[in-house]
Amino acid sequence: MDCSADTMTNRLLQRRQSSPCADEDTTTIAKRLETYYRASIPVVAYYETKTQLHKINAEGTPEEVFLQLCSAIDSIF
Repeated sequence: MDCSADTMTNRLLQRRQSSPCADEDTTTIAKRLETYYRASIPVVAYYETKTQLHKINAEGTPEEVFLQLCSAIDSIF
């Protein structure tokens, strides 16, 4: 799923309001995102070369993202 770091940070900060986690501040989130990008970029690059990657724009609402995900899954089966 494609989603900007700003969007992910904002969503995690909002999640903190409903389920508080002591370690979810902007510094911790930035470190998590760095780890995520470092680990996922090679995987994404690999599957792009195999044409087995379906990118989902995760910037939208949960409903919009879900519909895109369903569409991608339907295209496989």
